[in-house]
Amino acid sequence: MNGLSIGACNTRGSTWQRASYSAIGPGRSPGIVKPDILAFGGEDTEPYNVLDVGGGTTIVGTSGTSFAAPEALRLGIGVRAHFGQSLSPLAIKSLLIHTSEPSSHPRNEVGWGRAAGELEDIVVCRDGVVRVVYQGELTASKYLRASIPMPTEELTGNVKITATFCFATAVDSAHPGNYTRSGLDVVFRPHEDIRDDDAMHAKSASFFRPADLYPTEDVLRRDAHKWETCLHASVRKRGSSLKNPIFDIHYVSRAEGQADRTPNKIKYALVITVESPRTPDLYDRVVRRYQSILEPLAPTVQVPVRTGR
Repeated sequence: MNGLSIGACNTRGSTWQRASYSAIGPGRSPGIVKPDILAFGGEDTEPYNVLDVGGGTTIVGTSGTSFAAPEALRLGIGVRAHFGQSLSPLAIKSLLIHTSEPSSHPRNEVGWGRAAGELEDIVVCRDGVVRVVYQGELTASKYLRASIPMPTEELTGNVKITATFCFATAVDSAHPGNYTRSGLDVVFRPHEDIRDDDAMHAKSASFFRPADLYPTEDVLRRDAHKWETCLHASVRKRGSSLKNPIFDIHYVSRAEGQADRTPNKIKYALVITVESPRTPDLYDRVVRRYQSILEPLAPTVQVPVRTGR
């Protein structure tokens, strides 16, 4: 539940799919999205090149998830080396899922998508993009309000918001039907001024769509999605429909399928990316607005940025 499961894809190229030997999901609920992501593991048509075990410098082609897993791990270690101890392992896991390349392939084959091709795809914000990472601990039955970074000025055109929640949970091994002991209720509130009469909080809008993961209404009615340890989704909104958007996060704890009122804490990480193509200086605007709240991640190791000829 708390790990990162890696499947294999068949190529490093742009037209990719699950490698023929890579296992197919879904996993058991909770944990229904398995594998989490894919990484290149080689295929007969494009093998994974390694040094011959016999020694020397001979290159041989092979394939397998045994190569895809360290391929993804290389990216995670690169993030760790780049930012040092600023990010927790859970935050790095969230970043790997968050920046994975989506596809039209079935989710039970490719999970959330293919791992980013290069480290710079994770650690560098291109024009019109800003990415923030929240990390820390949540206390049972308490609420956390996480701001979605926006500049002071209203954004124009379409805005894409992508969010990834990951948290670590204890498990009840004797209760497979209620295996995880922690869950999250996440509410998206896109505009602070739009609310029902006499309502204390702004109106909510759909963000994480459990129907994409669970096939039947019966499963949805049991709120199975709230016990997933990873939530990942994107929405597109008009810039005019966004004003100080937020996520309200409620941590729910259970023990042996019953409500648990003890003050347990869990570690969490939340990654949010906002994309506004009409605002190339979005990152700078957000940094100026939140200069006393958000802390820019400073690299401890420089990553060379590639430029075209």
